[in-house]
Amino acid sequence: MVRLYGASVVGTSHLSTETPCHDNHAYQILPNGLGFIACVSDGMGSASHAELGSLTASTFIVNFLEKHLDVKMDDEDIITLIKEGFIETNDELLEVAKINEVNIKDLNATLLVFVSFNGSQYYGQVGDCAAIGKIEDEYEVIAKQQRGEYANATFSICNLESIENGIYEKCDKFYPMIALMSDGIESISISAKDKTVSHLFYDPFFKVFSHENYNQEEVQKSLERFLASDRINKKTDDDKTLLFVEVRDE
Repeated sequence: MVRLYGASVVGTSHLSTETPCHDNHAYQILPNGLGFIACVSDGMGSASHAELGSLTASTFIVNFLEKHLDVKMDDEDIITLIKEGFIETNDELLEVAKINEVNIKDLNATLLVFVSFNGSQYYGQVGDCAAIGKIEDEYEVIAKQQRGEYANATFSICNLESIENGIYEKCDKFYPMIALMSDGIESISISAKDKTVSHLFYDPFFKVFSHENYNQEEVQKSLERFLASDRINKKTDDDKTLLFVEVRDE
């Protein structure tokens, strides 16, 4: 059984400039207990239509992978499919840019997708989102932010070179609990020094899944309120996305 909830909330820096939230996320639980697909996309602040880029990227990649995943695929096939999905997402963004009469760079966004399928887990990463996994009481960083040689280096799903240099891997273990996030959350919940994950930050969110009255709609609203709270806004003025997933035996 798969349960999940998530939210994307505008940051105070965008509120002050009346700029929309550039973050987006999407997910799909697969039929017959096969798993799920989840992703986070963070539109770049320098892009004039960043919110459209992240929305397009996140919804397209989930739909593409759901359509093409097949139980006959081996690990290499699935990793190749994820990378192909990123390339197809780039094609879709080119079409969206054409329709809106803008340059594809105006849609610049990062993209992280996590796939749990038929007992194995995989991810594709272009940019600076992140993913963590939890096994019992231990946390690990699964997908790290891509960092360039220079501090202002950017990796965008709108750039084929970025896609070619993206990260596409199978996880070396199965994580029953996963969280995906944009960099606005990564910066306040994962140590920049040694990449340790904050138990105090994440434990309450995962414990929600164990509540006997768990309700996805209600916890999503609670998550939105938390991400928009003064407590979080004092730590980061960026847009914020968090997406939590639990996989458990029936």
